[in-house]
Amino acid sequence: MVDMIVILETALAGHYYARCSFKNHTSQTVVYIVDIIMKMSLKKIAKALLLTTFSSAMLMTTAYANNPPPTIKADAPNRYIVKKGDTLWDISGRYLDSPWRWKEIWATNKQIKNPNLIYPDDILILCVIQGKTLIGVDTGEGCAGVEKQLLGNTVASTVTVTSTANSIPPIPLSAIQHWLDKAIIVNPQDFNTTPYILASKNRNLITASGDKVYAKGVPLIVGQRYGIYREGELYVEPKTQEVIGLEVTQVATGLVTATETNGVTSLQLTDSYGKEVREGDRVFVELNNSIPPVFYPEPASVSRGGLIVRVMDSISSAAKGSVVAINLGSAQGAKPGDVLTVYQKGPLVRDTKDNDMPVRSPNEPSGTVMIFNTFDHISYAYVLDSELPLNVGDQLLPPPYL
Repeated sequence: MVDMIVILETALAGHYYARCSFKNHTSQTVVYIVDIIMKMSLKKIAKALLLTTFSSAMLMTTAYANNPPPTIKADAPNRYIVKKGDTLWDISGRYLDSPWRWKEIWATNKQIKNPNLIYPDDILILCVIQGKTLIGVDTGEGCAGVEKQLLGNTVASTVTVTSTANSIPPIPLSAIQHWLDKAIIVNPQDFNTTPYILASKNRNLITASGDKVYAKGVPLIVGQRYGIYREGELYVEPKTQEVIGLEVTQVATGLVTATETNGVTSLQLTDSYGKEVREGDRVFVELNNSIPPVFYPEPASVSRGGLIVRVMDSISSAAKGSVVAINLGSAQGAKPGDVLTVYQKGPLVRDTKDNDMPVRSPNEPSGTVMIFNTFDHISYAYVLDSELPLNVGDQLLPPPYL
């Protein structure tokens, strides 16, 4: 109860601190705080509880800067040769129990524009530089060379620009490619104002690349390429039931060949993506997802906690290697590379010492996910590991500090 009072008081004051111990406080202090709480309205208390629940994510992330460096695993390799097929998350896990803290131990080469890229056949070595244990790429001079690169003591007239091509990805791209390239989240009201497929030239039930289709609606530009998209999942905020996005999937690309005065446009299909074009599919300019070519695992710094709202390509639960949708987007500070811990709601148990009253057990961590694609209020995340099946409604918070 005392802990709750402290949280409520600090929340209403607009500040969030770690929980306080009352071992060294006088009874007058406790009475003073209790008096404050007694004067609060129920509305303020409820608001404070809500604020502290959702600000817990920020509490943990702001604590990272004031804590000791991550601990290197006892069996971490002193020398590791990067192999094709490795991912940054795999390599991070070889060295750290908290792989999301990789950037804290990576010795950045200041002479390279993309200093965090790692390539197959790179030799990673453990070094102690200025009292810190770090990992860097051996360029032939061992740890002395890593220290020169880190401190910028190498002689170079220009900064080297390294290519992202062939660099190892943070997570397996094959598992997330569809959700990077073809699936996007849009505003449903905007989507419903776009031109729609009216019919195909030959009235085919199935269309493919090379076929001609007709769209009706706002006139399109002759010679312009457009994407053809199919309506999918409608996302709503679980707590408020507010619509926060519509998932649509690109099924084809078409080139506009002619427009008519009655609002009908002719398109020649130039590419199709595993699905036929259907009547009712929507047509608009192809959207570039602007996915960063490389992103790095780090603890999420979001404005509130989140929830899993959908398990992709499954009617039940997610496991390692699955993709999930979560109700955290760029509006909440989410970005590619953010790592979040998944918590499952604790089961109800009966307290036999208290007339079999039901009591909720604490939430327990059940897995870890990494965000790889963000939209306004929704993100796609890859399941890095899971101790238990992950389900819709499971809670998400930045990983605990370790």
